[in-house]
Amino acid sequence: MLASRIGVVALVACSAPAAPRPAPPPAPVAATPVAPVTPVAALVSGAVPASEPTADDRKRDLAREPLARSVVDAFANYNGGISSLIARWSPDGKQIVFGSTRDGLPEIYAGDPDRPGAPAIALTRGPERAVTALYTRDGAGILYLRDTGGDENFAIWRMDRDGAHPVNLTPGPALHRDEPLLPLGNPRVMLYSAASPAAPDTALYQQDTTGGDPKKLYSQPLPGGAADVTADGARVLFLEFHSDVDVITREVDVATGAAHRVYPPEGTTAGLYNVAYAADGQHVLLSTDDGDRVVLLALDAATGKEVARYRDAIPTARLTFTPSPAGDVIALGVDAGDHGEVRILDAHQLTVLRNVQAPLGDVALGAFRGDGRAFSVMISLPNQPPDVFAVETRTGKVSALRDDPRPGLGALPALDVSVQTARAFDALQIPINVYLPHGARGKKLPTIAMFHGGPSSSYAVRWNAFTRFFTALGYAVLEPNVRGSTGFGRAYEMADNREKRADWLQDVKTVNAWARGQPWCDPERVIVLGGSYGGYTTLMALTRQPEAWRAGVDLFGPADLKQFLLTTDAAIRSGFIPEFGDVDKDAQLLEEFSPMRDVDRIVRPLFVYAGQNDPRVPRSESDTIVKALRARHVPVEYMVAANEGHSVDRRETKIELLTRLARFFEDALRDPSPAAPR
Repeated sequence: MLASRIGVVALVACSAPAAPRPAPPPAPVAATPVAPVTPVAALVSGAVPASEPTADDRKRDLAREPLARSVVDAFANYNGGISSLIARWSPDGKQIVFGSTRDGLPEIYAGDPDRPGAPAIALTRGPERAVTALYTRDGAGILYLRDTGGDENFAIWRMDRDGAHPVNLTPGPALHRDEPLLPLGNPRVMLYSAASPAAPDTALYQQDTTGGDPKKLYSQPLPGGAADVTADGARVLFLEFHSDVDVITREVDVATGAAHRVYPPEGTTAGLYNVAYAADGQHVLLSTDDGDRVVLLALDAATGKEVARYRDAIPTARLTFTPSPAGDVIALGVDAGDHGEVRILDAHQLTVLRNVQAPLGDVALGAFRGDGRAFSVMISLPNQPPDVFAVETRTGKVSALRDDPRPGLGALPALDVSVQTARAFDALQIPINVYLPHGARGKKLPTIAMFHGGPSSSYAVRWNAFTRFFTALGYAVLEPNVRGSTGFGRAYEMADNREKRADWLQDVKTVNAWARGQPWCDPERVIVLGGSYGGYTTLMALTRQPEAWRAGVDLFGPADLKQFLLTTDAAIRSGFIPEFGDVDKDAQLLEEFSPMRDVDRIVRPLFVYAGQNDPRVPRSESDTIVKALRARHVPVEYMVAANEGHSVDRRETKIELLTRLARFFEDALRDPSPAAPR
C-alpha cells in the first residue's frame, strides 16, 4: 500500500427570485417493492446529535431509493484509492484476486482470468471491509488487510486460497499497518511498515506469513513506509515523508537495520510518486520532480547515481509504474489530472515501446502476471464503473478480466461528458469535467459543483455514483480541478499552499461565475459539494462567498484548521505543515483560512455528513460546524454513519446519503431566501 503511505497526509475517498424545483425523477428502475433502509444516523449518538428525518422525510427518501439502489448496485470491481489492489494473478496464473463492492462493502473476491463471465467467488464476507490482498509466494494462501468501522487501523489477515480458515496475523496493538512485502526467494517471510495514529513515527517489521510475533527492524520519527523489497529479502526501500515536495528514499539492510540514503542527494529535496526495485535488485526506479514536471529515473541502488531517465510527452502529468518480473519492460501509468494513460517502456533504456489504447477515463496500474506477459489495470469511464482488465505486454491489447452483469446500469439515462476550462483571475486555465443529462440544451438545470479532496488530488473523468444519481434527477454536475490539483504540473499543484490559499479561493469563485454563465445552468440554483478537503472547500465557499451559492454539502470536512490539526492523525498533522501551516507557529494563518472564523456568514442551507470513526477528520469537526449553525437557526441537516470512517463505503450508507441529499436539494432550491444572520 505504497499509495496509502505516500498519501497518508491526504484527506482522499464531490439567490434572488424563486426558482422551480428540479425535474421530477425518472420512473423507478425496479418494479418490485423495496424495503426501507434503517437510517444510519439513528444508530449514532455524539456530543452534537445527528438529525432525525421526519416520517414525511423518510417517505420522500423512500421514493428515491430505486434510483439510488440502481446506481449503488452498479458496483465497482475496485476497493478505492486506499488500496493498491487492482487484480493479481495467483503464482500458477489460474486465478485472480480483486476487490469489489458488489455485496455492499469493499471485500476480496477470486475469479477465473480465462472466464471473465464466470461468477466471482467471495473470499471475505465482512462484517468489516477488506481493502487489499495478495497471494503468498507458494500460492497456498492470501494475505489481506482489514480494519474496524473504517478506522484505518489495519490488521494483516491470512486465509486459504478459497477463503477458508481466516486468521488475524497481527492481533497486537491498533496500528496503521501497510500491505506486506513478500520476498520472492523467502516465501515464509513478510515485511511491512506500521505507525501509531497518535505519533508520526513509522517502523519496519518482519514476521512469518503463518503467524508469530513481529520483529521490529527499523524505525524513524517521521511518517513514511516500506515501498519494496529485494527478491532475497535482504534490503527494503523505506520512505521518509516530510512534505509533498520533500520525500526521502532510504535503503534498509534487513539483517542489521542500518539505512542509507538513496534519493535525493544530501542537501536537496524532491517529491516522490512511486518507487520500486528493478528486477535485478541492483537498481532503484522512482518517479520524482524535475522542475515543473515528473520524470522516471533509474538509479544505482548502492550509489544513487542516475543511469537512465524518462520524460513523458505530457509534460504536466504524474507518473506511476510497475516493473515486470523479468526486468525487460515497465508498465507506466500517466496521470494527466482529468484522465489517465498507459504506456509500456523498455526497462533498460526507459523508452516507449508502445502506448496502450484506452478511452478517456480514469486508469490505474495493477500487477504483472508471474510470467510477465500481461499486467492488470483498472479502467473507469463515465458510464462504466471501475473494472479490471489485462494488458498484453507484447501487443498492448486490452481484454476484460471480469464481465459481470449490472442490471441497473442500462436503465440510467444517457449522459453527455466534456472537459472544459475556465480562466482564473491570473490567467491560469482551470480544467472542469462537465456531466450533463443528455439533451440538456435549451434547459436551465440546477448545477452541483463537486470539489475533490486531497488537497493534492484531482478528478479524472470517470464513473461516480453521485454524478450518475444527480444527473438522472436532472442536475448538471461539475468537477473542477482548481489550483492545488495534481496532474497539471508541479507548480499548479503547489499554487494553493499556505498564503496562496487565497488564490485557490478565487478559483472557487471563478468556477461559480463560469457555471452561471453557461447556457444549461440556472444561475440561481448552484450548489457547492465536496468531501474531505472538498468539504472544507464547501465551508470556505459558504463563508467567503455566501451570495454565490444556493446550498452546500460538507462531507467530513475540517471546520477549524487548528483544532483539526490537533486532533487528526499525527502523520497528517506533520505532513500538512507546508500545506496549511504549523499549529504553534502559524496560528494567525490557520485562523485566516478556517471556516469557523466567518461561520456567522453562512446563511444558506448546509448538509453535513460524518463517519463516526473517522481517523483523518474527526467527527468533532462536523459537530463544530453543525452546532454553530443550529445556534443561529440556519437550516442544517446532519447525518452520522456509525460504521464508517473517512468513507462512504457501506451500501446502506450510500443509499441513505444519496436519498437524503436529493430531498435536501429539493427543499433548499425551493426556498430562495437565506436564513437571517444572528
